[in-house]
Amino acid sequence: MRFLLRRFLVCTSLLLPFILGGCANSLFYFPDQYNYEPHLKQPIPHEDVWIRSTDGASLFGWWLKAEGQPKATVVFLHGNAQNLTSHAAYVDWLPAAGYNVLIVDYRGYGLSVGTPTRKGVLADAKAAYDYALTRADATPERMILFGQSLGGANALTLAGREKLPGLKAVVADSAFSNYGRIGREKLLKVPVLGWILWPFSPLIVSGGLSPDQTIQNIAPVPLLLIAGDKDQIVPASHSQRLYEKAGSPKWLWTVPDAAHTEAFGRLRSTYAPRLLSFFDDVLNAAAPDAQDQQSR
Repeated sequence: MRFLLRRFLVCTSLLLPFILGGCANSLFYFPDQYNYEPHLKQPIPHEDVWIRSTDGASLFGWWLKAEGQPKATVVFLHGNAQNLTSHAAYVDWLPAAGYNVLIVDYRGYGLSVGTPTRKGVLADAKAAYDYALTRADATPERMILFGQSLGGANALTLAGREKLPGLKAVVADSAFSNYGRIGREKLLKVPVLGWILWPFSPLIVSGGLSPDQTIQNIAPVPLLLIAGDKDQIVPASHSQRLYEKAGSPKWLWTVPDAAHTEAFGRLRSTYAPRLLSFFDDVLNAAAPDAQDQQSR
């Protein structure tokens, strides 16, 4: 019996990291199917759209049409919780400024079918971009990829792995640099268990398909990284690390006294005009090509 007990404990200790790894990797996704639209401060005019992902998964999205002649089309990739009906409030001001916006729920979010996985969510981001290119009212020669949090990581990974037609800029707000790194940071915050499992952390949270692996390939497309210096969910150090790995031209805005994704939430009145100015510059090729910039 003692021999069997020892064998059981050894096997359990060997298998535990892999069991926890499946759980930990899935904890990057917190989808729900609740409709937040009735609770928005203001209605967001939109067209419902359905998109097929690369593996056939059916994805639901909103198309926010630009007012007047569109300057460009923004494909917005949202964060890891809730669904597009809550995240649309971060970009509902863009159509009035002359920008089309496409927001698509990843598989398992909102009305989109399936279960989110790292590979699947990235495929859904690519499908959203491809769909936007095909619309008659889009601007296929003037496209902008904009992501927040998980969506920022996906935007960076997608733009680093694919040559996206018409891409004029990539914006990542509050993005993490690597799945494994952010996973290990969260693991260490778990009392006692975090330290016990620390040696197994590379097995528990893998780093595959992380933005820091391919971000250098985004150049020469202009890249803007945004981070709140009080962000406790994704520390600003992740954006700094991404900035150092990226090619030029690149910009890093560190937002003073800002928590996670607050640049276009609580601090919108300051950072929305600044982002529009950035868009104008890159669309008109007025942004400095050879100068890297970090600012607050």
